[in-house]
Amino acid sequence: MSWYCYAVAEFAPENPAKGVTGLRACPVSALSAAGLTALVSPVPDEEFDDTVLQANLEHLPWLEEIARAHHAVVDEASRRTGVLPLRMATIYRDEHRVREMLAEHSAKFIEALRRVRNHAEWGVKVFAALRNAPEEEEPADGRSYLRQRIRQRKARDAGTDEAIGVAERIERELRQLSAEIHRHRNQDPALTGRADRNILNLACLVPDTSRDRFLARIEQLRQPAEAGIVVEVTGPWAPYSFAGIS
Repeated sequence: MSWYCYAVAEFAPENPAKGVTGLRACPVSALSAAGLTALVSPVPDEEFDDTVLQANLEHLPWLEEIARAHHAVVDEASRRTGVLPLRMATIYRDEHRVREMLAEHSAKFIEALRRVRNHAEWGVKVFAALRNAPEEEEPADGRSYLRQRIRQRKARDAGTDEAIGVAERIERELRQLSAEIHRHRNQDPALTGRADRNILNLACLVPDTSRDRFLARIEQLRQPAEAGIVVEVTGPWAPYSFAGIS
């Protein structure tokens, strides 16, 4: 039997994940050392052995099941205490190795917990419906065709520059209300399932005391629908983007 590790929290006399179930409906336990607590649950070696695990991670239904259970435990625990989410499928072979991991990295964990204490992560995505160039008549010759293509490209570039300018202004405004901001890679339309384009994908670490001001400011920054800009906000989440733990 191995131990699946979901997150690290500050030590508390009572299990901060008491009553929470993890993978395979097993209760989440607390293993402590060096003033820290790892939130863990037992998993079978035959499914989480190094060799088998690598193969399972390529199996999307299995991976989705693990991801859902992992995030459910982290999110529930984060409602009760400050946590540092660990990378999905972090496995240790026995309790001793879990405690050894806590002791070995205690300084890093303690500093990261201090940094995210009383903060939450909020996701902010900005989407833009970039304008298409206006329809033109069929060009009469090659030179006319080239001139038409140049006009169309300039129109598209102007729309893109305008949208990016709005996104950059939103990011500047949100930095003033966030302790930290992490810019993720923009999402491909195949992942978002949207016709418009993701031009900004932020994770914002927001102090709990600034939560209302942060959300109110986002509402003020939203552009009218006819401008083609859509701002999506999700959260609050555990500080996945700011844990700094691999």
